[in-house]
Amino acid sequence: MTWPKFTEYWNSTLREHQEVNARAFAALRGSRKDQGRTPYLEHADFRPLLRCVLDTHPGLEFLKESPEFQDRYLETVTYRIFYSVNAAWNGKMTLRELRRSDLLEAMTHVDDEEDINKVLRFFSYEHFYVMYCKFWELDSDHDFLIDKEDLLRYGNHALTYRVVDRVFAEAPRRFVSGVKGKMGYEDFCWFILSEEDKTTPQSLEYWFRCVDLSGDGVLHPNECAFFYEE
Repeated sequence: MTWPKFTEYWNSTLREHQEVNARAFAALRGSRKDQGRTPYLEHADFRPLLRCVLDTHPGLEFLKESPEFQDRYLETVTYRIFYSVNAAWNGKMTLRELRRSDLLEAMTHVDDEEDINKVLRFFSYEHFYVMYCKFWELDSDHDFLIDKEDLLRYGNHALTYRVVDRVFAEAPRRFVSGVKGKMGYEDFCWFILSEEDKTTPQSLEYWFRCVDLSGDGVLHPNECAFFYEE
């Protein structure tokens, strides 16, 4: 980028945003317009940034010869970010949601820390590897989709049939796999993040929706009993 181009970008995009979250939001959005709607960030807006992390971070240098794992790492970090930051779970992260998160602190930590596995928020390679390997183990035919029978094998058959039925009824979150009755990798990431740490607001929301059979936003004794019976 030339100096004139940079100064033009600074003056037109960054200079007007003095607050750090607003500046990051504008930089991530780039020149994309949201057609008069509330501005938001999509998954694709994070790809250039994460590609830069993959290309330059010393803790990820070993991945340069593994393009497939680079892509899976990039996807997983994006899913983790949206799981935690995008409270509406609609794939459209608003500036308000970004301001209420610790995403920029995590990004700063990535910049300062050479060991990527010490960046526990979003970017840890070890966390990604565990998530991806668990999905790969369940995806026995390796078509990057898993069904009910596959998920029932999760955690040495730790899940009940009724819970798995609710997950595949898309009660906690609508699948984005595009294949009926199949959970894709992004869907699995939402599941495993909710399963492995049940103390987060996102996890509580996920499992509340599972148990709320009537969908009225209230848990009734008969709904709780339905799952405890099994």
